[in-house]
Amino acid sequence: SFVTSTSLLPPLGKKMRAYGSIREYSTGVVFGLPIMPTAAPTTQDNGEEAEAEEARAIEATKTWCWPSGYAAKTEFNIDSRGNLINGREEALVTIKQMRLNNIDYITKQDYEISGRLVKGGLTTVPYNEVFLRVGGIGSVGIDGKDIDTGIPASYQHGVGLPIALFVRSASYGHLISLLRTRARVEHWLPSLKKTKIPLLYITPETGVRVLTESMEQELLQIVSRNLNPFQNPTIAYKTMIESTDNAVQLDQKREELLDLDGEMIQKTLTPEERARLAGGFGATDDSVAQLLMEAMKQDENEQEIRANGSDSSSHEGKSRNHLQDIVNEGLASAVRSGDYHTARQLLILYTLVASKGHQKHEQKPPRLEDKPGDVHMIEDGDLINQTHGDSDSDDGVIVTKQAGLSLSNKTIPPPPPPPPPLDTDRLRSATNSDGLLAVLGAAQVLKAMRNGGAKRRVMECVSAIDEWVEHGENSMVFRLASWRDQHAAQADLKIAMEHDSSFMAFISGKAISNRKAFANRLREASEQTNMDGVRFLESIHNMVSKMHSPCLRLELLQFILGLDNRFSVAHLTRSVELAATCLNVSSNDSAVISGATTAANASSSSMEPLY
Repeated sequence: SFVTSTSLLPPLGKKMRAYGSIREYSTGVVFGLPIMPTAAPTTQDNGEEAEAEEARAIEATKTWCWPSGYAAKTEFNIDSRGNLINGREEALVTIKQMRLNNIDYITKQDYEISGRLVKGGLTTVPYNEVFLRVGGIGSVGIDGKDIDTGIPASYQHGVGLPIALFVRSASYGHLISLLRTRARVEHWLPSLKKTKIPLLYITPETGVRVLTESMEQELLQIVSRNLNPFQNPTIAYKTMIESTDNAVQLDQKREELLDLDGEMIQKTLTPEERARLAGGFGATDDSVAQLLMEAMKQDENEQEIRANGSDSSSHEGKSRNHLQDIVNEGLASAVRSGDYHTARQLLILYTLVASKGHQKHEQKPPRLEDKPGDVHMIEDGDLINQTHGDSDSDDGVIVTKQAGLSLSNKTIPPPPPPPPPLDTDRLRSATNSDGLLAVLGAAQVLKAMRNGGAKRRVMECVSAIDEWVEHGENSMVFRLASWRDQHAAQADLKIAMEHDSSFMAFISGKAISNRKAFANRLREASEQTNMDGVRFLESIHNMVSKMHSPCLRLELLQFILGLDNRFSVAHLTRSVELAATCLNVSSNDSAVISGATTAANASSSSMEPLY
């Protein structure tokens, strides 16, 4: 528990504004004041006894109250021993007087504010202040009692957890901020997720209104269809791909992910709308994985129908790849919001879900017509190459691990191939974000590996380099002309070059040796790998890491992987690393997709609201 400043609003939450500007403090939490044992009076004496008991508890626990309009500024006016200074103690009022003042603001035209009588009243009165302890023993629920021990909330130990969250404006930005705040609160206080904490809309003009579940679904529907997606503006600039030292903001971004697994959400929103919310605003891994699994299952069902030949006429010309469509929808929304993290999440989970589908297909019972090559037998002493990755690593440092296994008559399934290709050409042309280019570039790298484009283009590049080397070794004039052409290309801002080409490298023959070595590494990569796994990406990563001022070599790698000329060495490195992370995750046997989560109905509370 901890102490903090709050405000006790008038009945129905009307007339009084909360602390701070709506722009900076758009959302807040509601606490409930402890209910005294005699707080349900049957006679006037019982009521007075309850008030006296509450006053004694407030005084004993240093719970302080200041009237409306008084700026207590407790952060500056409490000494090291916990005592009030600078006249703040003399300005204290009782909580009974504060309640009477709140009733006057609603029922009377003339009332007192800051010791002055205001005739005719004010449209909006300033906030009052209650400095008290929140939280409590264990996890105090919204019924005011500890979940485990049943100990009631108190001024001494804490008034408990929030009983509601509220927003001060009905703008779409602030409503989305409210949903993100709820996700963050439920992340740290899982007990509130079980009770489904209420959401409120509070303004001085209209008072308290409840954001019902049906209204929330309607809000998400409108947002997914008509609203341009956006990140949390307070942390967006601190969570870009270049921001590596802002762990607090990155943690907050993960905590604010929306849960789209609710039964009502699945009934209200289409898969495409949920994908837009996931890509544009962020959703939990479980939500995104469940969405992708549903799309993959739909694809499998349609494939099975076509394979069985049932009602083939109705499905003719309607074949769709629902999984790829859903991912592309989410990536498009991520591009619109400029969110590198949600795009990266979609790509990694898409690779993982696709690999699960591939494994499921490969695990079908073998048939008599299966070829011998369909089963992979490992003899004693064979060397197995394994790749291990962590989806939480920063665009995956490529990790390869070799382990000698002595297995006899063991069936080892081959690593899953890259996922089915995604069409990201249009999305890549629509963004200049370094982070999004890394994600979309990784999708293109996986596509080139999956459809065999990279394998076909490698030998073309090797032949082109060999031809350049042959001419360069025999003619300095050719090398100088080549340098001039490269130097002119670097003046074009559309060409991604790290530095100007070194003139002396072409004169001394350094350029020839660099390109010879590059051709040899490409040739080795083509001969020693299938060019559809992590080993190929490791070879590309090693080549890129040794480049200093590449020109032709960079252009050839862009050509091999199907990337445009905006991909510099840094962009290419990030894309290859992320593609390797995707394959590492999909080949890791321990990777498991969590199931859906369920939410309980919110319980009612009779506690007095404290905002």
